[in-house]
Amino acid sequence: MQHLISGLCSILSLCLGTTVVADTADRVYLNGRIYTVNEAQPWAEAMAIQGDRLVFVGGNEAAREFIGASTRTIDLQGRMVMPGIHDAHSHLLWAGLHLNYGCRLNEQETIDGIISKLKQCAEGKDKSEWLLAGLIQHTFFPNNKPHRSWLDKAFPDTPVYLREMTFHHALLNSKALEVAGIDKTTPSPYGGEIIKDEHGELTGELVESATILATGFLPREPVERQLNALRWAVAINNQYGITSVQDAASNLDTLRGLDALDNNHELTLQVAAHLIWGSPGFGGMSNEDLLALIDDRAKYQTQHVRTDFVKMWIDGSPTPPYFTQADIDDQGQVEYSRILITPDKLNRMMARFDQAGIKVKMHVAGAGAARVALDAIEIARRANPQSSIRHELGHTNLITPQDKPRFKQLNVIGEMSPSVWHLYGRTLGDPPQPAWEFKTLLDHGVLMTVGTDWVITPVPNLFPGLQGMLLRDDESIDLVSALRMLTI
Repeated sequence: MQHLISGLCSILSLCLGTTVVADTADRVYLNGRIYTVNEAQPWAEAMAIQGDRLVFVGGNEAAREFIGASTRTIDLQGRMVMPGIHDAHSHLLWAGLHLNYGCRLNEQETIDGIISKLKQCAEGKDKSEWLLAGLIQHTFFPNNKPHRSWLDKAFPDTPVYLREMTFHHALLNSKALEVAGIDKTTPSPYGGEIIKDEHGELTGELVESATILATGFLPREPVERQLNALRWAVAINNQYGITSVQDAASNLDTLRGLDALDNNHELTLQVAAHLIWGSPGFGGMSNEDLLALIDDRAKYQTQHVRTDFVKMWIDGSPTPPYFTQADIDDQGQVEYSRILITPDKLNRMMARFDQAGIKVKMHVAGAGAARVALDAIEIARRANPQSSIRHELGHTNLITPQDKPRFKQLNVIGEMSPSVWHLYGRTLGDPPQPAWEFKTLLDHGVLMTVGTDWVITPVPNLFPGLQGMLLRDDESIDLVSALRMLTI
């Protein structure tokens, strides 16, 4: 695997044993172990490329017919070649901005380290300018309790907004709360919580949809910086063998940036841009405006960018300290208080998007959210019986036994991410529950795909995730199944 040749076209399996009319090829690769992801002929020795297309995949002798005076011949010496990787869950703009221009706190695991880094990031800025940084964990703070008081001492006059590691929550200092108009009388919005301490005072923590109370005040990144961030993100994906992605949070800035790159012949990825609906905090505008953008999506479709996709967050994150995922309770009922989009609204919008030919990816961290999402798809199937769109559940971490067969019944894709299964262990949630059941889902006939959830992971590298799929004890799957999940 370490000798991966990236950039191999995704239609490799269609080229087997066939030729496109061409006297010679630009490049011919010989003596390889070419994995085609084609069940009829999974392995080949050679391939020929003319321009940007594969014109032959098959045996060495047949490939030599494409060698001419100007053909470059490459001896692979037994190295493996596979199709370009598909990352089913990425955040190109978020990753590009945070990892290139953001004030990064990932390695500052003490409050002293955080304050020191924040002071570096604040140098040269006006005191009134927002200081945006991340990503933090509750373990970085004394007694594992984030609190605005630690930030207030160093930044009494500067609004500070710290993103939590999942991007679902945030910690603000007192100045930021003041600028955003948040005090202890402010009601928590639906699907979110403004955290208070034992004395009823604000800690500065905003959980889930409560972050929208502050995100509207954050400064917008300059257009050129956004373009540079996307350029970098695309290059990093190519570096890890990724040739297509599902961008799982495409806002207006993302669409404009991708459009500019593609029109300038700089976009070396196929991008399925999932437009946000139901999460104004992530989308940067109201649900009404997000829906208008979805209705106007064709305007942003280009050669390498497709826009018939929507992303919705159904619940939160199965991580401490708040565990905002929607589970199934002891009575077998969905924890509806943690569902971020009311089921009636979700059902209505799901049917609408399906009828419009839009594929929907729904973030589901808990088993309750997965059930609500499957219920919405089932309602859409009844409303639009002719639809063949394969909607998708993002993450698919925790699924009840009775819901697993519904994936195949409803023609639903199960996507798993991020690619850190070998680090997190076998369980998620509170109380811990079995998670990432690769083999069980495949045995139920679930069509599965995998993603990195980059920027949550430091790089968009799916090979550690591949290792995780192969080494999951009784949930391990075979290499062929795993590579199919990574490609077609």
